[in-house]
Amino acid sequence: MKRKLSYANVVSTLALFVALTGASAYAANQLAAKSVGEAQLRPGAVTADKIRKNAVTAPKIKEGAIKQGKIAGGSITAAKMTLNSVTSGSLAANSVTNEKIAPDAVTGEKVVESTFSQVPSATRADFAANAESANPIAFAHVNKDATLDPNLSKNIASVSQGTLAGIFCVEVAGFNPRGAQITPQFEGAGDVKALVKIGGTTDCPAPKVEVQTFEGTARVKEGFYAAFYR
Repeated sequence: MKRKLSYANVVSTLALFVALTGASAYAANQLAAKSVGEAQLRPGAVTADKIRKNAVTAPKIKEGAIKQGKIAGGSITAAKMTLNSVTSGSLAANSVTNEKIAPDAVTGEKVVESTFSQVPSATRADFAANAESANPIAFAHVNKDATLDPNLSKNIASVSQGTLAGIFCVEVAGFNPRGAQITPQFEGAGDVKALVKIGGTTDCPAPKVEVQTFEGTARVKEGFYAAFYR
């Protein structure tokens, strides 16, 4: 014998449904503060799409929680970093290589000069300067009568006497000297000395070099040796 659906059956069924669904909704909206934690969440339940923008701020992140493996490639840019947030103590050894430095990023005021060693070209320059000092480009042995000793001279264009005794004008071939070293020729006795003037004088206009020789305090004709530098 079949039962007929009565009004009482329909009403009681609807009442039970409303009671059950209403209680569930109430329970979901009335959770106690901080009652849902990591233990209550399924793995992967919280994704980026479910997090409100700017909801996760620095105070909400536990120290050491964000490690290299949790950061997407290229997600940290210069615009997202505060000034002076990255210091030398925050960088791993050898983490900054040439490939990671932008062109012209390292300028003179950003480096400590004492950390640089001598570059190869500077070493060669020092060697060249020392070599020129040991073997000057131009040198001369000038006799007291202003004649040039060709066996002990090189790259000398001319030697002449000045207006007074003991004044000699020496012209170098190929360049204008910026330095010179003069040594008087010692004859075995007496107080002989020699002085030099670079840049031209009344007796010896530039680019000639003037040499004066003395015996004691008197300017007299004396032979001398000269080396000239660029």
